[in-house]
Amino acid sequence: MFKVLRRYWWVTKSFFARHYQIVFRTTLIVLSLFAIFFFFARYFPSPKQTLRLGRIGKYTLLDFPLDIQTKISSGLVSVGQDGIVKPGLAKTWEVKDNGTTYIFALDQDQTWHNGTSVSVEDITFNFKDVEIERGDNTITYRLKEPFSPFFSAVSRPLLKMDKLGTKDYRLTNTQIGNGVIQSLQIENDTQRLVYKFYPTESSALTAYKLGDIDAIEGLSFVPPKISADPTTQVQNNETTQNRQSVLFFNNNDLLLSSKSTRQALAYAIEDKTFGKERSFSPIDQDSWAYNSLIKTYDFDAEKAKSLFTQDNQTPASVNLEIKTILQYLDVAESIAESWRKVLGVSVSVKVVSNMMSSDYQVILADFTAPIDPDQYTIWHSTQATNFTHFSNLKIDKLLEDGRRTSDQKLRKEIYQDFQRFLLEDCPAVFLFKSNSYTLTRKPLF
Repeated sequence: MFKVLRRYWWVTKSFFARHYQIVFRTTLIVLSLFAIFFFFARYFPSPKQTLRLGRIGKYTLLDFPLDIQTKISSGLVSVGQDGIVKPGLAKTWEVKDNGTTYIFALDQDQTWHNGTSVSVEDITFNFKDVEIERGDNTITYRLKEPFSPFFSAVSRPLLKMDKLGTKDYRLTNTQIGNGVIQSLQIENDTQRLVYKFYPTESSALTAYKLGDIDAIEGLSFVPPKISADPTTQVQNNETTQNRQSVLFFNNNDLLLSSKSTRQALAYAIEDKTFGKERSFSPIDQDSWAYNSLIKTYDFDAEKAKSLFTQDNQTPASVNLEIKTILQYLDVAESIAESWRKVLGVSVSVKVVSNMMSSDYQVILADFTAPIDPDQYTIWHSTQATNFTHFSNLKIDKLLEDGRRTSDQKLRKEIYQDFQRFLLEDCPAVFLFKSNSYTLTRKPLF
């Protein structure tokens, strides 16, 4: 053993004696390269993480999801759940002429992704019946009458030439088919997000199973087989986006045109939470305008029977139909059973894919409350979008006053009255805050 080691020693010593200059130069070069690499490594582009995300819905470049838009760009201002207005592309603003004139001064430090400064010509909100005046660094909107949700209207993020924004993420690619977005790609220095859009949740789940996408955002329901899959992580985004589940009554229906009948149906639902956080009003509990002193329609079988028989002397002859989507089938069946048990009526449940049909008695669906409490388009009797066909002159007046009043304290009083009168008439039953789910494929390693 000693002889072998000695032989290696003499061979190595002989090699270095003969080639020491080459060894020295090579070592110096390698060390120099390492030093250069570590010095310039911070300037090398790092590989971007790419994530393929599924979304449900049909969108164009003018109306794709707001949370994606806000990753790319800003509006003139932003409006929080508390109603406080904060700077965006505009640094300051002023409201004049009793709420009919809005003057915004742009933040001169704001630039588009191509490096050009944001100018007043780039502010291109498409408002009807609004006079627009552009100055050197200000843009003025003159309204025909006061419109208090105007700050919310100008909070929508703006894109220049449909692609340039002002935020961290850049819109780098879009694929359009039949006028709607098929996919949309945004990226910053470290991450690339590829959004793929699907018309239904089932088609998005199929794409996920086939490996076309790595995650799905905004699911309202997760099939048990997928949630039990060890390769899938399910995130429960509780009470996001002011979304709640609501029973809407068709107020034009012969049976449901009766206020006492609608109230009876509300009182007759034994469980309105279904294991989730209870919802009471069309205005979210976190809103500055929420009224906690409203009728809550807690379960009361005797009151339900008393109210129902005021206009329905023979409950056994009454037929009701609840329409809903597949994921709410169990909830709808439970509500139907409560009505059968408490009121003695006949109730059927029908699963539909299109919730926008006007041919219905009761619809169980999701409702997303806007950040601003203005709900004129939903409940005012003149609006085509008032799909419950609810009509109440007092409600109409409150909704009109609410959008004409700039003072937040006065607006709060108006919308608290709006909730009180609306809940008294019961054109809908507000059940629980809806969850949304995100499915993510777990990494293999």
